[in-house]
Amino acid sequence: MVLEGHVHALRQGTVSPELFEGLLMLQHRGQDSAGMVTTSGRKFFEHKDNGLVNDVFSGRTMAKLEGALLGPGQL
Repeated sequence: MVLEGHVHALRQGTVSPELFEGLLMLQHRGQDSAGMVTTSGRKFFEHKDNGLVNDVFSGRTMAKLEGALLGPGQL
């Protein structure tokens, strides 16, 4: 059985912090990995790895997720 959770954010300004918070809220379900994709409309930025949300997304990683328009996150 595969358990997944998805969160999406659409806003003006940096979207990755909103996705991070949403993933933290879903994390109580347990997970093996987490991932996030952001876009500026011209380029996509992606990061995914095994582990808990706080372990997968460091401050340095979050800074590289530059998109400001739309982003899905997945557990």
